[in-house]
Amino acid sequence: MAATKRNTAFMERDTDSYAPCMELGDTERNRAAVHEAGHALIAASRGLGVAVIELYDDDGAGGMRLRQEPPDLDRVWILYGGPFAEKVVFGKLSTAPVSPELDELLQAHRLCGQLGISATIGIMDQVAAYLREHQARVEFLAFRLLETDTLRGAELDELLGQEASPDTPPPVISPSWHAILSRTAGAARLWRRAH
Repeated sequence: MAATKRNTAFMERDTDSYAPCMELGDTERNRAAVHEAGHALIAASRGLGVAVIELYDDDGAGGMRLRQEPPDLDRVWILYGGPFAEKVVFGKLSTAPVSPELDELLQAHRLCGQLGISATIGIMDQVAAYLREHQARVEFLAFRLLETDTLRGAELDELLGQEASPDTPPPVISPSWHAILSRTAGAARLWRRAH
């Protein structure tokens, strides 16, 4: 597995400039925005380029696409990013019932097993600690996503502290990985309503 370049510019920025001006209420749409912000911030912290994050509708469905296929270990971190961002901002994980195919925590745990990683608690703790340290940035990114429904290009690069890449081709994500990233808490809620 190739080593990933960590985004030190992102981590060294002054988070005070990202302090949100109001509190996020615990609604499906707000949870989805925080969830997607968590995925994106973790991906950026792992040195991966985030192409777009978006909210699809008022029920809380959303998604994130990367500019490149992530290494397997980074996939684990990214999968944990969404649910743990919700826990950091709202004080708890979502209690909505989720099918096994949509459960990102279960998917991350299974991927750890496939990779031979037994210390999943350690990874989860690191993801949660990173998101707690950067909670203001998670919330600011979620607010911007709630305002616009879609973040991409120069604005997203600036918010994530990633280098702008004007010649970046469209995201190249395998169908299975894209499906994992686009199935968020909103998709899980849709599943719950149908069952």
